[in-house]
Amino acid sequence: MPPQSTPQSSILVFDGGMGTELYERGFFINRPFEELNLSSPADVANVHLAYIEAGAQVLTTNTFGASRPQLKEFDIDQKLFEIIQAALKNANHARKGHDKVQVALSMGPLGVLVEPLGPFALSDAKEEFRLIASSACQSGQDFDLYILETFTQIAELEVAIEGIRKVDPVRPIVASLSVKSSQKDLLTEFAKRIGERTDIQYLGLNCSEGPSDLYVSLKFLKPLTQKPLIIQPNAGTPRHVNGRYFYMSSPDYVAKFAKRFAEAGAAGVGGCCGTRPEHIHAIAHSLKMVDAQIYGGIAGMNRTKKQDAGAVKGGTTPGTSESQPRRSLADRKESKIGQILNAGKKVLSVEVLPPKGTDLVKFFEGIELLQKTGVDLINIPDGARAMTRVNSMHLASLVQSRTKGAMHAIPHFTTRDRNLIALQSDLLGAYVNGVTDVLIVTGDPPKLGNNREATAVYDIDSIGLTYLADCLNRGITPSGESIGRGTSFGIGVATNPTAINLELEHQRYLYKLESGADFAITQPIFDSESFLRWMDRLGDKAIPHVVGIWPLISLRNAEFMANEVPGLHVPTWVLKEMEKSADANGSTDSPEAKADAIKRGIDIALKVMEEIRSVASGVCISAPLGRVDIVSKLIGAHSK
Repeated sequence: MPPQSTPQSSILVFDGGMGTELYERGFFINRPFEELNLSSPADVANVHLAYIEAGAQVLTTNTFGASRPQLKEFDIDQKLFEIIQAALKNANHARKGHDKVQVALSMGPLGVLVEPLGPFALSDAKEEFRLIASSACQSGQDFDLYILETFTQIAELEVAIEGIRKVDPVRPIVASLSVKSSQKDLLTEFAKRIGERTDIQYLGLNCSEGPSDLYVSLKFLKPLTQKPLIIQPNAGTPRHVNGRYFYMSSPDYVAKFAKRFAEAGAAGVGGCCGTRPEHIHAIAHSLKMVDAQIYGGIAGMNRTKKQDAGAVKGGTTPGTSESQPRRSLADRKESKIGQILNAGKKVLSVEVLPPKGTDLVKFFEGIELLQKTGVDLINIPDGARAMTRVNSMHLASLVQSRTKGAMHAIPHFTTRDRNLIALQSDLLGAYVNGVTDVLIVTGDPPKLGNNREATAVYDIDSIGLTYLADCLNRGITPSGESIGRGTSFGIGVATNPTAINLELEHQRYLYKLESGADFAITQPIFDSESFLRWMDRLGDKAIPHVVGIWPLISLRNAEFMANEVPGLHVPTWVLKEMEKSADANGSTDSPEAKADAIKRGIDIALKVMEEIRSVASGVCISAPLGRVDIVSKLIGAHSK
């Protein structure tokens, strides 16, 4: 155990990792560490005490994951208040007799993807953070400041601050970002959007890849803000050995960087994942040797809270953003959709299912027929109805290659099967292989398909993926890391003007629009009035809409679409029209009945196409059950 005589420094010393230390003491991650505030309070208090004895001047409470969305996974979200109250009590018990030690209420991200990357609304996130702060303020326990740590999204960090300030306008806030040094855009945005706020007192950098990378980030951030900076690195990158995680950076190595942090202008230094009391002890000794002044720092605050905790005033020095500005679709010359719309023409695309296996003969026979019909644009679904088929991105590139550019493909791209890494890699890979338009969809869940045991990923939904694609177009990743020259995708999104919950559909559409959508392709439309009402509702928020058209081929097909395809609306008149295709004996299987059904299906499609013509930016006709010949007949009839 480090001695209690650890020297003090003018640079404030924060504690180290709570989870790491509890893990080392035999508590494993099958339950949240925050629950230990209630079940093993003495162990939590002993961790705090070990950090005090090591030289820590600020204790962070064992509440990093104490939010309802995270606790709900373990069915203890109703214990939020009790957990926060117990955590503060444990920290206060440990610091008894150590008057200069302060307690910071730790608050981490909610553990859910908030907009624009996910569906969790920012307003709801703000309420969650407000509830955490309110629980702390009403706990009857003393604490000195808040530390918002390991945030990766600026938007979530902003609402966390706003949630706190709704109930506590006084206590100081440390707003800390987890960032890599290569994410210069994110660091610049952090300095501007968070550093210029007057309701936070300190900026922080924590976690990341270790001391070395965080030092580079500090050097970049320091000239951009006048706010004091708190630096808390991991003890390097963890190694997984025999079922346990080990952090490889020694206390001496971390202490060496603590000195460098102070010399670079840090106002406070501590540790994050992998750092233990030994690391904090070494940091405290190292900082004692640094003759640096903390400007306006936390060290001068007294725990009576009689002192005004106003903001440190000062602006930022604008950094140089490496991202490219968002270009209009008309300026993205590689986008085929952009070319068509910019020329004032109507889009005509045909949706063709990929084959189930490697035999592409029938698929390309259909492509050849479409070429002869005058179609030069096709849509390729991505595992529609969660059925395994040839990858849409690869097939799109192959179509364009085999037709020597005569046919352009718009692959659908889902979030179901790929994590954030794969989503970015696949988009970049498709782009370098000539794919320049995509239709972004969330994707049907695996339970609908032929691989029901498959695991759905859904790191983000279609809104988040739209934002991701827009980031790549601007030459950055969603986390702000520059990729150099960006992509030039035309970004399409799905809309459903006949959705049961139109209010939700409208809200999601607006999110997609804000996230970077260029055009929309609707679900198959059989009720033109629904589409026209939808466009009226969008008003000046409407982007070009390409209407989905499905030529019905039988009464059974119509009944399936009406009753078994989620979100589709097939009007009664359409079903009655398709019923007329039965012969005199009521059979719908005779050649005559089948031919009549196809004709009626084409006539219905023609009627819808004509009624939406003046408002729609084009149509995307689905080849029903792979019947490209029926699409060819429909196009021929429409062109007469």
